[in-house]
Amino acid sequence: MKIVSVIPIARGVFKEELDYFTTQPVAPGAIVSVPVRNRTIDALVTACRPAEEAKSAIRTAAFPLRKIERVRQTSFFTPELMAAARRLADYFAGSLGQTLKGLIPAEILTGAIKTIVPAARPSSRARGQSVTIEKYVLQESDEERLIYYKGLIREEFAKGASVFLCLPTLADVKKALESLERGIAEYTVVCHHDLGRRALLDGWRRVLASEHPLLVVATPSFLALPRADVSTIIIDRENSPAYKALTRPFLDYRLAAEFLAEAGGQRLVLGDFILRVETIHRFNQNLYQVLTPIKHHIVSGAEQKIVNVKSSPARFRVLSDDLIAAVAGASQNNERFFLFVHRRGLSPLVVCQDCGAAVVCRNCQSPVSLHQAAENFLLCHHCGARRSAAEKCAVCGGWRLIGLGIGLELVAKELAEYLPLVKLFKLDSDRIRSGRQAEALVKKFLATPGGVLVGTEMTMYYLRDKIENAAVAAIDSLFALPDYRINERVFNLLLRLRALASKSFLIQMRNVKSRLFDLASRGSLLDFYRQELAERREYGYPPFKLFIKISLAGRREDVLPAMRALERDLAGYELDILSGAGTRPGQVAANLILRLNTPDWPDPRLLEILKSLPPRYCVTVDPENLLD
Repeated sequence: MKIVSVIPIARGVFKEELDYFTTQPVAPGAIVSVPVRNRTIDALVTACRPAEEAKSAIRTAAFPLRKIERVRQTSFFTPELMAAARRLADYFAGSLGQTLKGLIPAEILTGAIKTIVPAARPSSRARGQSVTIEKYVLQESDEERLIYYKGLIREEFAKGASVFLCLPTLADVKKALESLERGIAEYTVVCHHDLGRRALLDGWRRVLASEHPLLVVATPSFLALPRADVSTIIIDRENSPAYKALTRPFLDYRLAAEFLAEAGGQRLVLGDFILRVETIHRFNQNLYQVLTPIKHHIVSGAEQKIVNVKSSPARFRVLSDDLIAAVAGASQNNERFFLFVHRRGLSPLVVCQDCGAAVVCRNCQSPVSLHQAAENFLLCHHCGARRSAAEKCAVCGGWRLIGLGIGLELVAKELAEYLPLVKLFKLDSDRIRSGRQAEALVKKFLATPGGVLVGTEMTMYYLRDKIENAAVAAIDSLFALPDYRINERVFNLLLRLRALASKSFLIQMRNVKSRLFDLASRGSLLDFYRQELAERREYGYPPFKLFIKISLAGRREDVLPAMRALERDLAGYELDILSGAGTRPGQVAANLILRLNTPDWPDPRLLEILKSLPPRYCVTVDPENLLD
């Protein structure tokens, strides 16, 4: 008899792992049917051990072990996937069950086990054979990378091998397919959540059954598709924050790809227009090789200009004379113009001119933004609460509330005042609710001679073709964010905007002290990487340190003592506790930030503490930000 640990694959079962016994042959990675309360559900086997090794645990258990009813599939998950999942579970301080659910989409996990699916072909590697993993970086323009991938795919097809191309968003997938599937469409499989359950299952079966090598183009959650002849995993646009999962255990799919490649003996390629600072650091340590020489400068044929906007005390200037003249000239020449604005609405902050107090959300106490409609309203971008802007100051009772900062609506409003005949398009999450809507708006803009598109960062996912002119109308407020990656984020944005423009690129700024704008206008990648790595080393930021964030929200009298108790449990580790307003009235949100030396993680003692925390604690390894 054997004791089997399983992960439930069903709704309404809140225990992460359950134990059963069986006399049937079963191994980790199998799918079994097990009884839970008064029903039978499917579950994934994660461990199997002889009953003799668990006698004491069986005797002291509060309830009797139940028997597995039947084995549904004997090898649903490959040993390589299980090995990579265990490494990921430890790295991100999560359970194996959470990690596997993050690697296999729910549509596949619940649907494929109920159909007849061919078993995955065995790996061509002998068991236990040591493999040297090849890891490469590719820093080229979007067009040049796709050309390189096309050649690589055909080369691997000639060898009888498949290629997995991972892209962060659906928009990226669609753009890549326009170039890559020409001539090999019948051997291309596409996987993303917009396809629907039936199409995803059809793609799963095709990946497993096809004898011909395949190109699999998919979003990150499909990385674990069990195709044994995949020789190369490509992570394209690796700088995108979309590679970080939004649910526990908050996997970074770039690291998941690396662990999967190491477990399966596959080549790994990380590609982007501008690689992450962490990736360049690892390249400098000889942990990656290059497919093409890394460029130190990005050349642009567009005329470039940096304008310092100076506002008079009498009137705050949103748009400079240079920017207005550039838009007017482009419109007269029937040229398209894209204006980038960082924030939505009219103004990102509202304050009282009498007492200086900021207007905050009544739910979570976060500062609210001013938005325009038939009647102006206040919107909290933190919790989504909305109310009329016709109110008094909650502190002094004054009526003189004023919006500060620059939002998309304010830029569009002032541009319409100066250039009323220009055809304006607006793209942000306030008015665009789906990718299809965004694609339709961008298509309409591109077909409009002399059109002007005013958009937030969301636009960058859909506006990928070159246009004549681009400008940054407002980006300085990004520097106010408490994010150690903010310089990299702004630099990446500026260079992508610069690459869009074929004729002119203008940066309108107020942060005259920042050297970042000059580096971006010159396309100086080498100087930026040197400057950024030096600053991160000095202040102890990644990649020289690793942050782990432990978050807890609730009533102040519960949260703060719990955090202090956790601080005592973590004595000996470098940490800080940050607290702020929660998302509900009367609540607080606290973050305990651990700072570790990168090679020291996973740390067995710390990992045991983190995995033992109750579910109300949220643990994020290498978080995108330290406060939210």
